[in-house]
Amino acid sequence: MEGESQTNMDATLTELSNLLAELEEQPENVFFLRRQIVLMRSLGMTAEVLDAYAKLSSLIMLQEEEWLTYLDNFVNSVVKPLDVTAFMDIVEKYVQAERDYLSLPIILQHVKFIIACFKAGQDPQSSEEALEVPVDEELAAFLDVGTTRGLIKAATDLGNGLLSESQQLWQLWIDWELGLMEGAKGTEKQEAIESVHNVYLQRLAIPHSTIDQTTSSYSSFCSTYCNEEYEQRLVKATEVSQTAKYKWSGERRAGKSREDFELLILYATDLAAQAQVFVEYYKWESSARIKPTAHGKGPNVDITLTQAVFERAVVPYAKLAAMAQSSLDEINLKLQKQSKSKKSKGKGKKKEGEPEATTLAEQKQAMEETIRAYKDAEAGIWAKYASWSEEAIHAMTGTKIRKNAVRAVPHCGGAWADLFQDTEKVTADLQQLDSLFETALSLGLLFIPEGRTTEITELFLARAAYEARLASVNVALGAVHPALATITRGLEAITKVNKSGDASLKLEKFALDWAETIAPEYLDQTLLVLDKPVKCRSSSYQFALLRANVEIRRDDVDRAREIFEKFIQRTDLDWPEAIYEAFIQLEVVHGTPQTLQDTRKKIEREQEKVAKRREKAAAEASAYQEQYTAAAIQGAAAGAVDAVMGDAELKGVDPTQEAVDLAVAASADLSAAPVAVGQSGKDNAEEVHLKRDREHTTVLVTGLPKGCTPERIENFFFECGPVRETTILVDEDAMHDSALVEFKKAEAIPDVLEKDKKKFEGTPVSISMLWRSTLFVTNFPREMDDGGIRNLLEQYGRILETRWPSRKYADSRRFCYVTMESPAAAQEALVLHGYKVPGASTNFGLTVLISDPSAKTKRSDAANSTLFVGGLNNKSTEVDIKGLFNEFGTISHIKLGWDPLKRICKGFAFVEMSTEAEAKAALKLHGTQYKGKYLKVEISDPNHANKKSQERKPDQAAEKRLRSVRLSNLPEDTQEGLLQQALEKIVPVRRLEMFVRSHEALAELESQADVGKLLLRTEPFIFNGNEITFTEQNKRPPPAKEARDDSGNDKDVKSSSAPSGPSTMFAPRAARKALAKPRPTAVAAAKAVAASPGIPAQGQDDFRALVAAKNKQREEKLNIAREGSGTSGEKRKLEDGQEGEESKRTRT
Repeated sequence: MEGESQTNMDATLTELSNLLAELEEQPENVFFLRRQIVLMRSLGMTAEVLDAYAKLSSLIMLQEEEWLTYLDNFVNSVVKPLDVTAFMDIVEKYVQAERDYLSLPIILQHVKFIIACFKAGQDPQSSEEALEVPVDEELAAFLDVGTTRGLIKAATDLGNGLLSESQQLWQLWIDWELGLMEGAKGTEKQEAIESVHNVYLQRLAIPHSTIDQTTSSYSSFCSTYCNEEYEQRLVKATEVSQTAKYKWSGERRAGKSREDFELLILYATDLAAQAQVFVEYYKWESSARIKPTAHGKGPNVDITLTQAVFERAVVPYAKLAAMAQSSLDEINLKLQKQSKSKKSKGKGKKKEGEPEATTLAEQKQAMEETIRAYKDAEAGIWAKYASWSEEAIHAMTGTKIRKNAVRAVPHCGGAWADLFQDTEKVTADLQQLDSLFETALSLGLLFIPEGRTTEITELFLARAAYEARLASVNVALGAVHPALATITRGLEAITKVNKSGDASLKLEKFALDWAETIAPEYLDQTLLVLDKPVKCRSSSYQFALLRANVEIRRDDVDRAREIFEKFIQRTDLDWPEAIYEAFIQLEVVHGTPQTLQDTRKKIEREQEKVAKRREKAAAEASAYQEQYTAAAIQGAAAGAVDAVMGDAELKGVDPTQEAVDLAVAASADLSAAPVAVGQSGKDNAEEVHLKRDREHTTVLVTGLPKGCTPERIENFFFECGPVRETTILVDEDAMHDSALVEFKKAEAIPDVLEKDKKKFEGTPVSISMLWRSTLFVTNFPREMDDGGIRNLLEQYGRILETRWPSRKYADSRRFCYVTMESPAAAQEALVLHGYKVPGASTNFGLTVLISDPSAKTKRSDAANSTLFVGGLNNKSTEVDIKGLFNEFGTISHIKLGWDPLKRICKGFAFVEMSTEAEAKAALKLHGTQYKGKYLKVEISDPNHANKKSQERKPDQAAEKRLRSVRLSNLPEDTQEGLLQQALEKIVPVRRLEMFVRSHEALAELESQADVGKLLLRTEPFIFNGNEITFTEQNKRPPPAKEARDDSGNDKDVKSSSAPSGPSTMFAPRAARKALAKPRPTAVAAAKAVAASPGIPAQGQDDFRALVAAKNKQREEKLNIAREGSGTSGEKRKLEDGQEGEESKRTRT
């Protein structure tokens, strides 16, 4: 055993010796310093361990466990008894630890140390603390009651933001104060009692979870020691605690209070759950207003509590990262041992259970990714904390937070870049910025996980940008500019981290931009640096385009041509089609017919090679998938045989056949798995991927033979994936047709593009992706229709398709989507953005943008955050309304009801708040008086105008029916918007609704005269090649006839036409028959007569005649009854068979 121990010690000493040699070259490397602490601790080198901890704590934030270990070692290493200098050194270490992560155990240990030193100085003979922390006479004299109280209060105040845990700190303080009071006499006792009062009152002014218990404890204290002042003391305590109690549980925003969040943190099962709660918590705290309102009403931000929540929110992520770091250290040790065992001469067999080196390497990579994820999340909170501090407190506070951030998350280049920019704003001292830059690199934390270049790129980019902004840079003749030197150094550092380089090309793009626009004299040097072969640049179409465009702008077309020729020959080019298009464009603009022809030939050859490579990759992927599926089916069959063999024999059936059946079922399950995943995704957060995304799932197929059908095209793409829609684009002037093919999933597009140049029914077709080819156009004049949009945009290229929204729900929808033939054509059409159409009724500029569904953000529920404000004075303005609602939160938008002729307010407005909680808070204004009127403030109902009255209005339904007309024989793929535009050229249309299955539509016109004009129209109405027929809406369709199918059997043929009556969108549904009125109304009777079989449909005149007849009949009966009574004033005599009230009463 002694020999083995000596061997281990020798190995540790050797490793430590090698590590110290590396530390001489990289003295600030965090990995080396951590490893040094572990090795020196194992060797018992306490003093050296403390020095390493001091060095490490000056560079980064230490975790809670590291600080506790460091502090224990530091306190134990100090010479006893403690003097004033040693005491202050220890307190300074505690203060340094408390500047890092907010930690209750560290503050508790700090307070206990102060109290122990005080007690040891007051009674060194009998105090237990005197045995643990002995103090000399000088320190005992220094730690009087006032000094100790100040030290305890300063440490305890640090934990006031820990609302659920700060009671532990305060309890130490109050116990110490009560101990002093018990031992005091005379006037000292009265002073001690007054100090206890002050401690209680200070505590009651701070929100905390046990504030009720603190109040009860103070009540007991007052009744015991100052009973005559009890009421006065308690009243004061109640006043002091009101604000704290309100902040703890009374202040509610978005339906939550601080008490709710603290309970969620308390009940969180792990650190990850705590982290999620803290994210919501700091958003809740920082969402309050920074500036108080004019009336002093809340909720206003509490700077101290918000800072505490931010400080607490980073702790769970830091602890999770520390746990992952400890696991990473263990993996590194295992890898190190394996490396040593391989180098040793007497290499034996591998121990049983020892992991492979490749497995350990994978575990290391995964653990580094985990650390990076936690640190990225923590860095995001630090960034929000700094931004909030700048706005809420002061800009210097934000800088201070960013300095803490780079100590907490030195792994993140973004944090260093932010601090670099802050320091640049404060000072232009190049030496200070250089020191900051070199420190970030020397820590060695920007390079994990292995191969990641994002962080180091951000750092070098920040420094290069600063050097490029310098007004005067003294550069010697022939020397390199500092910005270019930084870029060169950054590219070399990136290559060391990842041989492939940085895929984002941020430094390359910056260098070219800077050299071309700011420092053209350094352009040649920059190009020499960037032309060095690196995979990320050599295989990037972006760099090829950037590099070639530089040469084009320098009028060196030959050099640009060489660059394109070099890039199209690479087999690893990420997007060759983009280079092909740019190359052809170069020859079209700057070349000759001969060079253009040569270029096309070169590109065709390269396209064939690319197609072959893609086919090979697809075949390999398909073979792998088939192999995987076959193995899965085979495994399922084998498992099925084992599972059913015994049961099948008992049942008397063939077990092999039953196993085969189960295997077939397993195969079906495997084949249906993608569909199941897609269906379950509808209920999960991934449903966004299943929504329709035309821009990324549609391809243009050109070169199709004339007369091609959608079914034949879909069969051509059968193996690529399911097709959602196929639109044939017929061009009468061309020899071939085109088609837009939209697939259900974007994953099918790569396989579709592989069919480019393949033969379709003997004819080669071209397939191109319509990426960034669809325009979103809005703000055009109301009178502009599809033809006007096409005339405006077709000058920039061929228009493949336009899509117009339906206007049946909102007539104000004035936008459309226009699909151009190529991304270049769509890009050129963007010049129309802001263009004002001459002679238009409205003078707004057009909005023309590239449609990008992936950039759509989740819509906020504006309906719940929009307020309707009524009862406004006619002199009210938007400024007045803004002043009314500013105190309740951020106002997103105000729409004032304004009369442009009278130039006065109409008495109402709509106010959109940023959140629903702010809108609900503003409801307090309801009923308040403003400028002599009482305000009406309520949540706006966007469907108020469309809501139907509960009152039954059959006349309105009949009137709508008379103004409606049915359109039949609509062509396939009819767009409601385009059909309404065509119909509006003949008659005004209020609303149009289509019935796709029956190829019909229902149009509500402005008046009955418009219906007559349309029905009496002699000229045929042609729409998309079909002649549309019009019929009256109040005419009932013929009854369904029986037909025979091919087999001769009778079958019912259901009418596929639109409903004969008005749809639920057009007229209110018939109300239920009241139980107390069994007799049908005249309207119901008229409907029954009209609907009875064999009776022809009747109009309004018949209905009026029926009502008149009924009224006349009632009048005759009434006259007969009056004549029979003799006198109009006498009660009518009972007829035979009727009984009076008296007889009825006797029965009961």
